[in-house]
Amino acid sequence: MPSLLMRWLVGTVYFIVGAFWSVIVVISFAWYVIFKKGVKGLLKKSPETAAPKLALDKYEHDFVRVKSGMKFHCVHSGSRSNPLMLCLHGFPECWYSYHYIMDHFSENYHVVSFDMRGYGESDSPKGVGQYHLDYLATDARDLIVALGYEKAVIISHDWGGAAGWKVPDYYPEVVDKLIVMNAPHAKGFQNFTKDYPSQLLKSWYMFMYQLPYLAEFLISAYDYKVIQSFFRGRSFGIRNVSKQLSDSELEMYKHTIRKNLTCPVNYYRAANPIYSGLNLKPKSAKITVPVLVIWGKKDTALDYRCVPYFEKHCTNFTAVYIEGASHWVAIDEPEKVHEAIEQFLKS
Repeated sequence: MPSLLMRWLVGTVYFIVGAFWSVIVVISFAWYVIFKKGVKGLLKKSPETAAPKLALDKYEHDFVRVKSGMKFHCVHSGSRSNPLMLCLHGFPECWYSYHYIMDHFSENYHVVSFDMRGYGESDSPKGVGQYHLDYLATDARDLIVALGYEKAVIISHDWGGAAGWKVPDYYPEVVDKLIVMNAPHAKGFQNFTKDYPSQLLKSWYMFMYQLPYLAEFLISAYDYKVIQSFFRGRSFGIRNVSKQLSDSELEMYKHTIRKNLTCPVNYYRAANPIYSGLNLKPKSAKITVPVLVIWGKKDTALDYRCVPYFEKHCTNFTAVYIEGASHWVAIDEPEKVHEAIEQFLKS
């Protein structure tokens, strides 16, 4: 009972802080609409179309149903006789975020990138609690088994990275090695924010997204223009000019998220401690599989100084910093990311 009460108290704080940030965001957005962008097009939504045909013929696409009954859209590269490399994407992304990795590692691995629950053609269960990290980690475990493997190298980023950290916590038997890109370890990050409370200001959106409807409205405004800001924006976007997303690539991400927008946003809402997920417990005090953290140092949402705080939660930890790379490090500097992964896999 005390732990339940504490969860609800902390969860209430999430909503209160979210309400505070929501007021600021609404005022800022109203100024943007009135004085800069204009009302025209505010509620515009492009008609639903098929996904852009980006590399659709290059890879094998199928649907895999797992033990829980969930069905996932999976995209395969490389021989199925190779060891499995499973890729977990972040927000607001999809399987396509890993196309560089799929191409590079397909000679030695069966690389599978999939739309996580709530994205694209994968199943989208109802309810905020269905997007708790316990479910996301279990999806990864179930998918490894459903694909016919005992273990996998897991590559993860952003919310996929948050789930990636949990897979060896709960299911170490299915993880060969774990690679996490620009996604913090939960306990390590908590300790970091105590030492560097300024990080909480950078994480304002985590609280604002707690409120219903507002995030969906802001993200979908002007036909999902914010998706362009995420990837092309001066502050948060991809830094490498030669790796900027094409219009078709941007449309791929818009297409994927617009199908079930509330579901991807629920990843943030399910981080509120009022949701207990499956009540899974770590199998050991530390992650026992080898861990590589790759961090783009120009990530403006997540301070790279948090990375050393993760090491004490792992028995075998390696960190590689990519100078000049944004949050989208695998897209921004794919060659450097591939090199870091290759060295790690050989070790």
